[in-house]
Amino acid sequence: ARGERVPWMPEEDNLLRLAVQLYGDKTDKWTKISACVPGRTNKNCRKRWFHSLDPQLRKGPWTEAEDELLRRGYAHHRDQWSRVAELVPGRTDDQCSKRWRESLDPSIDRSDWTEAEEQELLRLVAELGSQWQRIAEYFPGRPGLHCRNRWRKLNRSM
Repeated sequence: ARGERVPWMPEEDNLLRLAVQLYGDKTDKWTKISACVPGRTNKNCRKRWFHSLDPQLRKGPWTEAEDELLRRGYAHHRDQWSRVAELVPGRTDDQCSKRWRESLDPSIDRSDWTEAEEQELLRLVAELGSQWQRIAEYFPGRPGLHCRNRWRKLNRSM
C-alpha cells in the first residue's frame, strides 16, 4: 500500500551501492539508479542513500564545532533544514532538525522537573504509551527526548 514502509534488505542496499558507484549520486541520475533496485522509487533510493548509506554521512555524537555550525545555519535559515544541513558537512536535514529540537534550541526548559510534572508524565505514559512527541505537547519547552529520559529515570528509581 502507498505510504507503507518496507524495510530495506541487505541485497537492496548492495544494489543501491553498485548503482551509485556506476552513476554517481547527482540529482539527475536517481531514475536510472532506482531502475537497478526493483520495487524502489527514485525518492526511496535517494533517501536511503543520503540518510543511511552515503559514506560521507556522519553518525554518532555531535562535536562542538558541528553544534556551532548548526547554530549559525539556524540563525541564517531558521527551520529550512536542508539549507541548514548544507552548512554542516556530513549531517542530514533530519539530523540537524533533531539536534536543534532536542539539544540546542534556547527555548528548551532545562529546569528541574516538579513532582506534579513527574506525576503527570507517569499518567500520560500509562495512557499514551511511548508516544513521546505527543506527551511532550503537555510539557511546553520539554522535548520528547527529555520526557522519555525523565520517565526512564523515574522507572529506575521505583
